[in-house]
Amino acid sequence: MIFKKIYQNIVVASIIFLLSCIGIERDWEEIESNYDHVLSVFGILNLDPGIPSFIGLYRTTDLDEVSQNFVSVDTLYYCDCTNGGNNEKEEDDRCWCDEESESYWIVDSIYEPAAIIKNASVMVSDELGNSHEFTFVEKITNIDTINIDTTFTIYGYTIDWDTTIFDTNNIRLNFYLDTTGTFIPQPETYYSLSVISPGFESLTGELITPPIPNFDSITQRGEVVDTIFVNEPFDIHWTPQQGGKGMVTGEVILGDWWNDTTNEDWCGGYFDPFIVDLYDNDQNSYSVYPWLCLEENDNVASKDYVLRLTAMDDNYFEYFITGEEGEYSNAFLNYPTTKGRSVGVQGGLGLFGSIASDWVLLKISP
Repeated sequence: MIFKKIYQNIVVASIIFLLSCIGIERDWEEIESNYDHVLSVFGILNLDPGIPSFIGLYRTTDLDEVSQNFVSVDTLYYCDCTNGGNNEKEEDDRCWCDEESESYWIVDSIYEPAAIIKNASVMVSDELGNSHEFTFVEKITNIDTINIDTTFTIYGYTIDWDTTIFDTNNIRLNFYLDTTGTFIPQPETYYSLSVISPGFESLTGELITPPIPNFDSITQRGEVVDTIFVNEPFDIHWTPQQGGKGMVTGEVILGDWWNDTTNEDWCGGYFDPFIVDLYDNDQNSYSVYPWLCLEENDNVASKDYVLRLTAMDDNYFEYFITGEEGEYSNAFLNYPTTKGRSVGVQGGLGLFGSIASDWVLLKISP
């Protein structure tokens, strides 16, 4: 009986689809959004030394809104063509001059998200009631780099893990930051978020920061090593924790692509990022099987190799690792995916999460 009902539904759906494709003139239909906008936050408390915590604050948008607004033009550098061609200045690698060219400035158009919120009151408080005000920074220049860790998960399978390092001297970032330097998040500590912006419902968030992860050793062929070989599995060991999840990633440091010609000949050292339990039990190690390198690179020198163990709080883990498992988007269903996602946030959309990392520097040899 159930099969018969399903079959009838499929037949009806097929007929509707066929009728929609036969002899009907179709025009574009303007779809308008009609709802009260809410705040959308992307906030990360980062326990890594020297890397700031930040709160990105935006609002939901209408369907017909542009995503970016032009702000200004930024002067990047000067191309000196006075020698009648490319001269020997370092910046001329990025310039083009011939005998007839005149010197010129390179400028860049600056855009910002159309939905960005700049006038909010953003407070982060700890479990003792100590509050820290985060201030909107138009262009982050008081730090050299900022890390944003993201991943893409579909049906429980991690497709990609991306550690993006923005050079704030070249890329415009607009976040709320603790500009006093007094906010230093602590591990395994409760923090709350309060966001008040005129015209919107107040947004709140809460989390418990993860423990600080710690690599114990790296072993290959049963021995502790500081150099690993590209085509051989190796084991990572970490100090057991009372709880939490961690992501392990690896990166071969190839250096300056402009001057190091051995980069093109390098092969191997990569593996799919994976999640480990940091629990205090016997499972405090993991065997890594790198992608096999079938190319000849015996004459290439060893490279620096960085392994990273990133612990994450429950909110971060749910949002990026397991958040899309079992979810799908359907315009005809009242399902959470169609309404936006919220993890660790109330009164709006987005994420309030936390990470902490440990790094180990090795050598990797062909």
